[in-house]
This record gives sequence, C-alpha cells and structure tokens, in this order.
Amino acid sequence: MREEPAEFDDGIMIASPTCSTYIDNPPEPLPYHRMARLTPRTHKWWRPLLVMLLAAGLIGAFFAVSLVVTVLFGVLPGMPEPTADMEDPRNPVDMFATLGMLAIGVPAVALAFRWAGGRRRETAGTLHSVVGRFRWSLMGRAALVVVPVFLVANVGGFFLLPPPDLSIPRGGLSLVLVYVVILAVTPLQCAAEEYVFRALPQQVLGTWLRLPVWGILLPVPLFVAGHGYSWVGQIDIAVFAVCTGLLVWKTGGVELSILVHAANNGTLFLVAPFSPSSMHQGDTSPLELLFSMPPLVLTTFGLIWWVSRRDGLRLLEPVRGRGRLTPRTVTSTMLDRSDAAAGIPA
Repeated sequence: MREEPAEFDDGIMIASPTCSTYIDNPPEPLPYHRMARLTPRTHKWWRPLLVMLLAAGLIGAFFAVSLVVTVLFGVLPGMPEPTADMEDPRNPVDMFATLGMLAIGVPAVALAFRWAGGRRRETAGTLHSVVGRFRWSLMGRAALVVVPVFLVANVGGFFLLPPPDLSIPRGGLSLVLVYVVILAVTPLQCAAEEYVFRALPQQVLGTWLRLPVWGILLPVPLFVAGHGYSWVGQIDIAVFAVCTGLLVWKTGGVELSILVHAANNGTLFLVAPFSPSSMHQGDTSPLELLFSMPPLVLTTFGLIWWVSRRDGLRLLEPVRGRGRLTPRTVTSTMLDRSDAAAGIPA
C-alpha cells in the first residue's frame, strides 16, 4: 500500500518539491491565459494587481541598473562614444543600450509573478508555458523553419528595396562587437517584449476573464505606442502583436512567439550596419509591408497548424496543461519509476 505524503498546500496534496507534483485529483488542464486558476493560492483576485505593480517597480529598478551597466560598457578600452540618439547600428554602445535596456523585462516579469503572483512549486514556470517550464525542444524544432523564412524575407527585402544610405560598414573591433551584441542580446530583448506585452497581460486578465481575446487585443495599442513608425509601419507592428499573442494562447506558452520575434528582429539587425539610418523609426514605405507581413502571417498560421496537428487539436483549440501538477492515475510501472526519481515514499 502506498503511503500518502504528509504535506499539503492550499488543499492540494504535494508529493515532492521536485519538478513534478503528484496528486490524486488534479484540476482540469487549462489554457495558458488561465494558469492562475490552477490553485486557490494563485487565483486570488488581488494577485494580478500586485503583479502589475511589482513588475512596474522592478522594471524601473532594473532600468537604472542597465544604465549603469551601459555606462561601464561604454568606458571599456576601445569603445566608441555613444551617439546622442543611441540609434547608430555601427556603434556597439548604442546597440547594447538599445537592446539591453529592453531585456530587463525578462527578470522583472518573472520575479513579479513569483513573488506577487504566488507562482511557486507546483505552479512554478507557468509563466513560460502550461507545462511549467520553457519548452526548448519545441522552439528548436520550429526554429529550423522559422529562422530561414525570416532570414530570406528580411535580408532579401533589405537588398531588393535598398535604403538610400546603403553602404558597407568599416571592419574592425567595433563592428565585431556590434554583431556580438546583436547575437547575444537580441533574443533577450525579444523575450522581454513577449513577457511584458503577451505573457503578463494574458495571464493577468485571464485570472478574471475567461475569454482569451482580452489578453491578446488589449495590449496591442500599448505595443504600438512603444514604436515610432509612421502609420504604415504601425499597421505592421499591430499585426505582429496580434500574431504573437495568438501564438502564445494557441501553443500554451511564449516559446514560439519569442522565436518569431527573435527571428524577425535578429535578421533585421544583422543587416542594420549596412544602413546607418536603419535603427531610426520613422516613415515606412507601403512596399515594405509586402516583405514583412506575408512571412509573419504565413509563419504564424503555419505554426498554429503544426501545433494543432502535433497535439491532435482543432485549429482554434489551445494547448492546455496543469503546470507541474501530475495525475497519480498512471500505470504502476511508470509511477514506480517516477517515485524512485522524485523520492516519493512507497
């Protein structure tokens, strides 16, 4: 006879503080935006308010730290002086400041959900996905298609519709550092925007509201307001926000939205040094939408179709999960192996 663990948490029996938590009566699997409803501890009505306040405070604090780090980066030997507008794609200090100051959103939102949202133990990691962890394998398989698509679309579009100031950048240490910053910091910058503008609003609003549309659409104006393009460019930004929001909801996590964001921004930043004005957000030609929107929309719906087929879901049915809560209704062999690994008394 199996002994029952003696530890309880908000009425849910906790079998082990390790990755999986085995319980007899787990909640129904939930979509990503409803993850707060997994346990009584995490779906208290006031938690989303605290999460937003703490996230805002942490972003402010980390922003101050990033300013100091940027200054220290700029005074290293051989570093050029930053420009006044911080928009020179051939200046590593400018690129580090532009991308690094946005990357602070990752720890800010993650810590806000952990400290104020109660996302610990069995609900730890549900900010990343419905299975309570970041699904690197899912992202890796999708990257084999997504990255080449945006590489061809963005690099091809750049040279087919070249900017007036197209020129070859001067080689040297400065240019090498620019590409080091792009490769190292762009994924974090993109991840930060996905956590701030997709993960946070969907899970905050999903605590109170059942329909996912609120968490997908309401942050779109805020995301658009954070960019300075003309109305043509802002259409592209709005469509991008809706597409990535749909990916987060449909796939049950932020992995594929981060991938699409990083593939798009990363390939654009790779060619940015060939145009000194490329980082300036201003007038956008309608022709540019022919190179940016079709790959985005087709990739989004391609990923939605792939995930639906992979998981046996309808096209508009989201991936669901219980975080780290695992039903005890498995075969005895599987349970024994899990118990041995997790240290559950048998």
